[in-house]
Order: sequence, then C-alpha cells, then structure tokens
Amino acid sequence: MDKKIIVLFLILGIILSGCKIAEKQTEEPIGTGEQETPVVEPEEEVEEPVEEELNETIEPEEETEEINATEPEEGVLRIEIDHLTLSQKDVTIEKGTTIRWENKESNKHKLTIYGLVQSPILYQGDSFEYTFEEEGKYTYICAIFKKQIRGTITVE
Repeated sequence: MDKKIIVLFLILGIILSGCKIAEKQTEEPIGTGEQETPVVEPEEEVEEPVEEELNETIEPEEETEEINATEPEEGVLRIEIDHLTLSQKDVTIEKGTTIRWENKESNKHKLTIYGLVQSPILYQGDSFEYTFEEEGKYTYICAIFKKQIRGTITVE
C-alpha cells in the first residue's frame, strides 16, 4: 500500500511540474493596455525631391499622331460581353476579319468557337480575338455561361 501511495505522489508531482512548465511557456506579460511604439531612426537620410524637377515638362522627341479610342480598327469587329449579354449576337463578316470579344463585366468567361478555338479565361477587362480565314458558319458559346452567352458568325 505504501508503494502505491509513493507512486501516486510521484505521478502527481510529474503532472504538476509539467503544468508549471507549460504555464511559464504560455504566459504573456500583463500590461496596462498602453504599448509603447518603438522609434526607428533611418540609417540614411532620404533626399527630398526638388520641386523644380517635379514641375518640369518633358517634350516628346518626335510628334505622334493622336488616335481616337472610339474609332474602330479596320478589319476588327468588337463584341462586348456585359451583363451576361453580347453587344452583337449573330454577325456576318468577310473572310479575313478579326473578331475581338471584350469582357466588360466582373463575371469571368471562356469562349469556345466550335471546331476552331477556345479562349483562355477572360476576366474583367480581358479580351480575346480570332481571325476568320475560312468561309462558313461558326457557333460559339461561353463555356461558363452556356445558356446566356452564345452566338453565330457567318463568314462570307
């Protein structure tokens, strides 16, 4: 019986000492709630830009022609995807025309032109274009929004 009590006290002592060690490791210092922000001094002084340099105008070396962003590119037909609709659903184009699909919305799209090509995923602001070199009628859909985004391209 005495041996059992001694063993019990040893086990209890080991358990309690283990708890004390664990408490010391997880204890965090108790503060007043106010923490001091350490002040870090820069190693090198950073030079302030001179105002004259900021206001300096840089003239272009050669004149450039301004391009009106609303002017359509020749040989390129733009189709915008916005609010799960196409700006032009079914189109007829000449052989050699490029169609550029532009995603104007936050939904992502992935166009599939059956028998020809599949676009990468188009996030908002992305575009995908394909030049149609062969006559025929081509169906395309969005692999993500199959029911909403679909159309046909007739190449003459």
